[in-house]
Amino acid sequence: MLNRVHLRRVAHFVLRDGQLLADAATLTDLGLTWPGAASASGLVKLDDVPGLRQDYDATDQQLILLAPVSSLSGPVTELGYRTPAMPHLDPTAQAPGLLLNYDLYGQKDRSARMVSGWTEFRMFGVGPGLWKTSNLVQSLGGNHGENTFTSTRLDSSWQLDFPDPMITATVGDTFNSALSWTRTMRFGGLRISRNFDLQPYRVTVPLASFVGETALPSVVDLYVNGIREAQSQVPPGQFQIVGTPVITGAGTAQMVITDITGQRRVVNFSIYNSTQLLQQGLGDWSFEVGKLREDYGLRSFSYANEVMYSASGRYGLSNTITLEAHGEAAGGLTMGGVGALFRLGQLGVVNVSGASSNQDAQRGKQYGAGYQWQGHDISVNLSTVRRDASFRDIGTLQGSRLPLRTSQAFLGWSIGGGQLGASYVRQDYRDSPRASYAGLSWSQSLGRYGHLSIGANRDLDGKGGTSAYAYWTLPLGDKLQAWTSMEHQNHGNTATAGLARNLPGDADGWGWRMQASAGQEGGGQAEINQLSRYGEWRAGTQYWHNQDAPSNTTGYAGATGGILLMKGSVFPMRRVYDSFALVSTDGIANVPVKLENRLVGATDDKGLLLVTPLNSWQENDLSVDPLVLPADVSVERVRMKAVPATGSGMVARFPMKTTLALEFALRHASGAFVRAGTVAKLSPGDRTIVVGYDGRVYVEDPPQGAKITVRDRGGRCAVELPTGLAQHGRFDLGELICR
Repeated sequence: MLNRVHLRRVAHFVLRDGQLLADAATLTDLGLTWPGAASASGLVKLDDVPGLRQDYDATDQQLILLAPVSSLSGPVTELGYRTPAMPHLDPTAQAPGLLLNYDLYGQKDRSARMVSGWTEFRMFGVGPGLWKTSNLVQSLGGNHGENTFTSTRLDSSWQLDFPDPMITATVGDTFNSALSWTRTMRFGGLRISRNFDLQPYRVTVPLASFVGETALPSVVDLYVNGIREAQSQVPPGQFQIVGTPVITGAGTAQMVITDITGQRRVVNFSIYNSTQLLQQGLGDWSFEVGKLREDYGLRSFSYANEVMYSASGRYGLSNTITLEAHGEAAGGLTMGGVGALFRLGQLGVVNVSGASSNQDAQRGKQYGAGYQWQGHDISVNLSTVRRDASFRDIGTLQGSRLPLRTSQAFLGWSIGGGQLGASYVRQDYRDSPRASYAGLSWSQSLGRYGHLSIGANRDLDGKGGTSAYAYWTLPLGDKLQAWTSMEHQNHGNTATAGLARNLPGDADGWGWRMQASAGQEGGGQAEINQLSRYGEWRAGTQYWHNQDAPSNTTGYAGATGGILLMKGSVFPMRRVYDSFALVSTDGIANVPVKLENRLVGATDDKGLLLVTPLNSWQENDLSVDPLVLPADVSVERVRMKAVPATGSGMVARFPMKTTLALEFALRHASGAFVRAGTVAKLSPGDRTIVVGYDGRVYVEDPPQGAKITVRDRGGRCAVELPTGLAQHGRFDLGELICR
C-alpha cells in the first residue's frame, strides 16, 4: 500500500539488519523517486527515499508506505473539462431539397405606394455543398401614374464545408476576412477559410488550468465565481484541473481538496480570460481572391475590373499572446500589417497593430492600440486607430473613405442592481469637420415594476446639440407588455406610450401592438401579427405628424416565410435562417414534437412537421410525446439528436406504426393460470412470449390463424387466437383456455 492506495502487487523486498531494501527498478515501478533515481541500480535502502515512512507487517506480508508528494514519480493526473465529441452528419437522414425564403412588404400613403420583396433560393443535398442565391424586387408608384420596377440580384454562392479540418470553401459572392484593425468588403470569387462553426463544441479560447498536489487519495472540487464547475477523485501526486469555458473577464476560483482522512485544504486563484485570444497552437486563417462588388443592391452584376487578393491569419503563440497578420492587394494597391494581443495577467488584454500601404509610390501608415478589461462590476474598453493621409486599403478603390483617426472609449459599471454606462467616440476625416460624441446611460431593473432606462448623448463639436431619453417597460403577464418613453432632441420633445402582446417564441399564436405619440413628432400606430407553422404575417396602419410638416397616414402589410420542396412534396413553412428538420412519424398524425423540450407543434395528417430553427453542426434535441398517442401506436424511439449541415434540411424520423394488440389471461384446462415466467411460442413464426402474473399475455400483431403453444409443469397445451379482428387496435380477449 502506497499513500493509502492498495497497489495489489507482489514485490520483492530484502530485510537486512532491520532495514528494508528493494531493487531500484522495483521502487520506480511502484511510483517512487529519490535523488539519483535515474541512474540507480541494484538494491536501494528505503531510508534513502526522502520522507518515506515504512510499516512492515511480517505476519500478513504487507508493506505500508507513506511518501511525500516530492517522492512520488507518477504522471500528473489531468482532470476537468474535456472537449465533447464532434457531432457527425447521419447520411441516412440527409435528403435533397429546394428552399425559397421570402420577406414581402408593401405600404401605401396618400401620395405613393411601395411593394418590395426579398427572396433567397437554396439547393441542398444535390451533390456536395450548399447552393444559394438572393434577390431584391421593388415596385414604386405614385398617384400621378409614375411607376418604377427593379429586380436586383444580391448574392449567389456555392459553399462546401469540411468539418474535420474546420475548413470552408465558398465560390461566388461573399466577404473578405478582416481583423479588428482592418475592413471587410464584398467581393465575388473564391474564399477558403478556417471555420470554427463546423465544430461548435470546440473551445477556441484559452482555458484556465489549476495545478495542485495531494499526498493521499482525495476529492477535488473546483469552484469558479462561487459555482462548482468540476468534482474529481485524484490519486496521490500532482494533478491538473482544466476549467470549463465559462469565464469572460476577471473572476475567482477555489480549489477545495479533501483527502480520505477528512482533512480539507482550500486554494484560491484569481483568473482572467478573454474571447479575443486563441488557445496556444490554434490558428485561424482565411484567403480570398476575386473582384470587389460595386453598387451592391443597385446593380446585379457590377464588379471591379481589378483582381483582389486578401489574406488574414491569427495564431495562439501562447495562452496569453495571440499574433495577427493581414494583407491585401488590388489594382496597384498593396496593404499589409501585423498585430498582437497580450493578456496582462489579471489586468486585462492589450492589443497593438501596425500596417502600411503603397499605391502609386505613395506610402501610408496606420497604427492602432486598445485595452479591454472586464470584471464582475466594471468593464473598460479603449481603442484608437491613427492613419496618415496617404494610407489606403482596397475599400478606398470603391470610394469608401478611411478616417484619419478613430477613437472609442466605453465604461460599464454595475451599481445598486443597475448598469451605468459611459461612452466617447471620435472620428476625424481629411477635409471634413471632426465628429465626436459623448454619452451617458443608466438602466435599472425594478422587479415587478418593470425596467427603466435613461440616457443622454451630446455632440461635443456643437452641431447636433444634446439629446436625451427615458424608457420604462412593464410586463403585464400573458406576453403583454406596456411601455412609455420621453425623448428630447434639438427640434423638440416627444412622449410615447404603448401596449403590445408579443408573439410566442416557438408555438403558433397571435400578437398585436398599439402606441401613441405626442409632441414635436406625434401620431399613432396599430398593428396585428400572427405566427404559424406556415410563416409570419403582419398588417397595420400608422399616423404621423410633425409640427413643421403635413401629417400622413400609412397602411402597410408584410409576410415572412418559406416554401420547401423535399421528399416529393411542397411545404409552406417559417423562414429558415440556418437549418431545419422535416420530422416524420411514418404517417401518424397529431404527434406533439418538442425541440430542446419546447413544444413546437404537432405532425399533420401525413405525419410530417417542419421544425426550425435548428443549429447547424450541433446536436439539436428533438423528441415526441408518446403518452398522448392511442394505445395501438407503437413507437420505436422518442428522442434523437438531429445534426443538420449548414443552411440545409434533414429528415428526423421517429419510426411508428399502428398495431393490433391482444391481451388475455391464459388458463390450463384444470382452471389454474399458466405459471408466470413461462415461455410460450407463437406460430407461425416461432415468436417467444413470456407469460405474466395471473396468466396475463400480451401479443402484438399476431399473424392470421396464430396459435400459442405452452410447455410448463402442467404439460404441453395450445390455444388458437380468434380471427376476424380489426387490423389495428387494442383488444382484451378475457380468458382463454389452453388445451
